[in-house]
Amino acid sequence: MSAILSADDLNDFISPGVACIKPLQDLPQPTDQSNNENGEVEIQIDSKGNPLEISKIDGKQNNLSPAQISLADCLACSGCITSAEEVLVAQHSHQELIKALKSDKNKVFVASISQQSRASLATAYSLSVEEIDKLLINLFVNQMGFKYVVGTSLGRKLSLINESKNIIQKKEQGLKNPILSSICPGWVLYAEKTHPYVLPMISTVKSSQQITGCLLKALAAYDCGVSKSEIYHLSIMPCFDKKLESARPEIFGDTAPDVDCVLTAKELITLLDEEPNYKLIPKITPPIMNQNIDDVYKSVAPQSWPFVSYSWSNDPGSSSGGYAFNYLRIFQDDLMMKGYDESNFTMKIVQGKNSDIYEMRLMYKNEKLASAAIVNGFRNIQNLVRKLKPNNKTTTTKVNPLVARRRARMTTSTTTSTQKPEELADASKVDYVEIMACPSGCINGGGQIAPPKGESEKDWINESLIKYNSVPMFDLSLHPQDIEKFIEWSNEFEKEFHISDDRLFKTYFNEVEKPTDPTAIMVGSKW
Repeated sequence: MSAILSADDLNDFISPGVACIKPLQDLPQPTDQSNNENGEVEIQIDSKGNPLEISKIDGKQNNLSPAQISLADCLACSGCITSAEEVLVAQHSHQELIKALKSDKNKVFVASISQQSRASLATAYSLSVEEIDKLLINLFVNQMGFKYVVGTSLGRKLSLINESKNIIQKKEQGLKNPILSSICPGWVLYAEKTHPYVLPMISTVKSSQQITGCLLKALAAYDCGVSKSEIYHLSIMPCFDKKLESARPEIFGDTAPDVDCVLTAKELITLLDEEPNYKLIPKITPPIMNQNIDDVYKSVAPQSWPFVSYSWSNDPGSSSGGYAFNYLRIFQDDLMMKGYDESNFTMKIVQGKNSDIYEMRLMYKNEKLASAAIVNGFRNIQNLVRKLKPNNKTTTTKVNPLVARRRARMTTSTTTSTQKPEELADASKVDYVEIMACPSGCINGGGQIAPPKGESEKDWINESLIKYNSVPMFDLSLHPQDIEKFIEWSNEFEKEFHISDDRLFKTYFNEVEKPTDPTAIMVGSKW
């Protein structure tokens, strides 16, 4: 991965195993069949670091191809999870982007930028998000030669709509377990590798990154009159794990990747430090800074790109996209179309044991009609998946005797009070759970820019959150007609480009089997 990533950057880190556990499949046949008759051989590394196969009988040498580990291999490896997978991401580094810009002259370069990354950069440079947008567009288009640049909000809105419709449909059929979001690749990989029993509960709706990639490659290729293979898509994301998400092979149609390279805001700064020809803030103010922002957005989007201004907008709810909040609001709209009175709806917030877990309940005349929860950070995720484990028996949980005595004293001291005990959020009993591996959600992703020395992490995150919330909001629930427009446009897109609904919107999950070879024990694992 990027050399700038380390465990020190992670504030909710799960210790990985140090071994890569990937079974070898489809081994290439040896080109020199004579070695098969030479008996026992051994592998050695020459002075230049090249692997050699040497016969112990006659000393004959045969060059070997070095093993290579790709992002796709990492997804199938049971050795470690999430941001710890530093060994994998050579093809998703800023060095590889520079190499592609210099060598792939026939490629058409396009970029998409997430709201959280824009907020992080705006915080780091003490600028508004609008100013950062103009500077990023100037950097990519006027300095690096990109053809198109878009925001990821069109993909996010399509993801939000499909997620909400999916939950509503399953709720009407009767939910036995909560639906768990799949937007965070770190959480998804954690589930695949450690808790496969929750995989049937995870939503198969794609994230904004992957939907945006499918749309952008198809429309850019159409406008430029080239094939999709000639489009190179760079995605700017708040999280290193988005690199892994982009490497998940497609199984619902063509297998071309929708995202060729993922860089975080932190890596973009490193690129600028290492490449003096590129300047985010040039010495001479570029003309783009004096232009109307909507005109700027339109000038760098593909001509066939719809809802251009919406593509750079934000959504209400959490800093991770607002999936839980938007589900409840869209469900409310659905109920209002069935005759429910808007004035009788309220939203109740129930806090959890810490600030990274809370529940939202859609109430109608004091009756709960729907609920959703936010769960951030692996500590809270681990508690949730334990509760969702089949035949889970909470009574077997060991209790610290000191904690038990303290609770008993507190109970005794409050028995004379008429006040009810405070209710805590329980994410295992809601309709839908928005899950993010990072504490505070995506605004605090591992690829976001760290605070300068002397400034607290909490204050820095709050500053980034203020910037994030300054992005113009477009509340889907307040524009039901526009929801239908988004759906109609995506249907037309699928027909015109012969892309199935599954290819555009659906992802999948696989249980990663643990190694059975006793010699492949993962040193350092703490599962």
